[in-house]
Amino acid sequence: MTLDPSLLSLMPDSVTIEPYLSETSGRDAAYGAAVTYQAQILPWTERVIGRDGRDRRSTAQVIIPERLVIDDRSRLTIVSPAGYTPSQPPIIAVRPGGGALGLDHTVILC
Repeated sequence: MTLDPSLLSLMPDSVTIEPYLSETSGRDAAYGAAVTYQAQILPWTERVIGRDGRDRRSTAQVIIPERLVIDDRSRLTIVSPAGYTPSQPPIIAVRPGGGALGLDHTVILC
């Protein structure tokens, strides 16, 4: 189930996600085709322990109104609001969101 359509007006921003595919022989990341999603981007500070065990602090939260499986090595680009800095923040964590009343969504901390 996705987010209730009546709540989509709360998602004025947009992002693209290029899914992480693999690492090349040159140790560069390879990505799949970019997919654009409607989103809400909020300032958000949270302490997160990354995949590598390092302590990190998020500076933003990206809420996407559907349940997605996103590898934290994927590439996130903030399309709007225009001028958002950095436009390609690293993904620190990905969490499913959900609850009553059809509030299923995905939360990306970056």
